[in-house]
Amino acid sequence: MKVRLEQKEFDALKKFESLHHPDIWNWIMDKVGRRENLNILDVSEECAVFAVMLAEQYPTNKVTCLIRGEKPKVPLPSNVSFLRSDFKNCNWSQIEELSTYDVIIVNELTHEIPEIGQFFKALKKHLNPGAPIVVLSRPKNPPLPVPECCLLLWRKLMPTKEEITAAAAYAQLGYTTFSAAVPISVDRFQWESMLYSGCFPAVRATIKCGEPEIRQYCNKLSPKVNFEEKMSIYVFRE
Repeated sequence: MKVRLEQKEFDALKKFESLHHPDIWNWIMDKVGRRENLNILDVSEECAVFAVMLAEQYPTNKVTCLIRGEKPKVPLPSNVSFLRSDFKNCNWSQIEELSTYDVIIVNELTHEIPEIGQFFKALKKHLNPGAPIVVLSRPKNPPLPVPECCLLLWRKLMPTKEEITAAAAYAQLGYTTFSAAVPISVDRFQWESMLYSGCFPAVRATIKCGEPEIRQYCNKLSPKVNFEEKMSIYVFRE
């Protein structure tokens, strides 16, 4: 699909994070040990929304977002920088050129990164002493409310817990893992904006899923979209 990530879509993502994920992100930052004066690397497959929000909330943080797509077409804090990369082809050269960080965030981890163990190993070199890599991944089932044409790719892209922990072992990282189930109630038009944003890899990567398919799908939804969002959270350290 053609991603549309402008102010409307970015605001929808930020609103979703603020309403539904504050406990998860507070828990993660507790694991980091502090919230200010952090050097943060975000290599998420989604739009690095939490990292940007963290930069807005704490101006002393320096955030680097290493993304595959385009930089969001919205005003961003001066302490946020965006770099382009393509991990799909196991190109770690841009990672090798990076600094060291107090936390590395990997949200929406999928098999679009074909060698996850090598990916973790490349990231590990850029951790400050004691710093974690925080990974959030979704299960194959149940998927989020997305157009039916995206479901096959969704299940193909999502790694299992066993695959993620095996990748951590390959990179010689210790880990703690937790599961979360978050009750979601979101306005239908807000959900539609989120689908356009490209924040869900299976939607973004499905060739047959475009704006008409998303609009048609969302028109059939109730005014309030209600579901249980499940995710796995991993904290990796050397």
